[in-house]
Amino acid sequence: MTKKQLFKAWSFVVIFGLTGWHCTLSAQEPLSLDSCRNMALRNNKSLQIADEVITQAAYTRKAARGAYLPSIDFTGAYIYNQKDIQLVDVDALRSAIGGLGIPSSWASAIVPDDLLEFDTHHVGVGAVTVTQPVFLGGKIKALNDIASQAEKLAGSQRRLTEESVITSVDDAYWLVVSLEQKKRLAKNFVALVDTLHRNVVAMVADGVATRSDELTVSVALNEAEIALVKVENGLSLSRMLLAQLCGMPLDSDFVLQDVVQTDTATTENTPIPLIDMENVYENREELKSLGYLTHMAEAQQRMALSTMLPSVAVVGAYTFNKPNLYNGFKTDFDGMFRVGVVLRVPIFHWGTDFYRYKASHSATVITRIETEAAKERIELQVNQAAYRLSEAIKTYHMTCRNTDNASDNLHNAQLSFSEGVYTTSDVLAAQVAWEKAQTEKIDAYISVQISHAAMERALGETQYGENRVKPNKQ
Repeated sequence: MTKKQLFKAWSFVVIFGLTGWHCTLSAQEPLSLDSCRNMALRNNKSLQIADEVITQAAYTRKAARGAYLPSIDFTGAYIYNQKDIQLVDVDALRSAIGGLGIPSSWASAIVPDDLLEFDTHHVGVGAVTVTQPVFLGGKIKALNDIASQAEKLAGSQRRLTEESVITSVDDAYWLVVSLEQKKRLAKNFVALVDTLHRNVVAMVADGVATRSDELTVSVALNEAEIALVKVENGLSLSRMLLAQLCGMPLDSDFVLQDVVQTDTATTENTPIPLIDMENVYENREELKSLGYLTHMAEAQQRMALSTMLPSVAVVGAYTFNKPNLYNGFKTDFDGMFRVGVVLRVPIFHWGTDFYRYKASHSATVITRIETEAAKERIELQVNQAAYRLSEAIKTYHMTCRNTDNASDNLHNAQLSFSEGVYTTSDVLAAQVAWEKAQTEKIDAYISVQISHAAMERALGETQYGENRVKPNKQ
């Protein structure tokens, strides 16, 4: 094989590797990043738990509202007594009467055996009570505020969990894309080195190359094949991780949209967003959660204050009992209504309630300080994310230029080798430089995508699901 034929063979390998693999992927419907996110959100167990927490908080809020309304209770009891109640000692009374000189027969007639004896074998009591709070020092209002804020906090925590799930999916998605592209690159590089190896072997047989050249190319070929195996193993593990996050079987065969569109991938859709910290503070779920916690702490403070204030309640009841004494002693049920006002005024508790109030005030101050500290951390995070995104975009543009230069260098090396000007080592060096430039370009492109997603999270504008918030862009 001549050197010109060798150059044509290399060109064919590169072109086939760049186009044939792309055509194979297009036969399967690719999965987009948004599809992976939505599947993960539907199947994530932590989000299912968060949904139940929201449901629990909603029921707690409804239960707290019932404290505004009157409560109705029924209480009943039945007692069986072995003996009846007799209010006098019959024998002692008869003896006293006999001491007056009255015959015992007359005393027995005057004092019968069942004198003042009441049938209490079967006793039944009951009451229907209605209690309406009038003023409890603001405790009911504070309790409802806590329940309402707790429900909002549960929703905010769920959204934080969603963001965490999406972060994991994004990282796994772009890792698969990166390794898919590196696998493609590694195959192309192996094909290039293998073609060079076969032609050098032929050149050695013709006496125009040395055994040292053949060994050098053989070592490079082995290293390229080892690198391909490592990439394939890493790709298999990363695909299993993405499948697990999306709720798919671990051995699922899927194609990612960004892998299919890798030839036309650019960073034009990833500009640096405008930064308005006030909007960021409004969008970040961490600050929303801290806001809910602050409101809950303030409500707890009001509840602690309510223990030092008077409380008033109206109580109405209908009580009935058997036997009853409402109109003499009767063994049937009878009852009556009662209506009253209950007033409780705390006077002296050795400062217990006051200290509890001061403790709850400290809890409120703590949440406010935590909110300010969180704002400072978020501002730093936003600026860092913007810097990293800007750096990633610049790095990607530089790697694009490096890739073009490496491709030109490889092309010139191949031409020079075909003309007998370059040695085998020169061609290998050009191939390695081309492979390194392509790898750096892949890493830079993936870094842009990950940095852009991190920027969206920092701004509180992560795009997923049905309700999307588009960031402000320059």
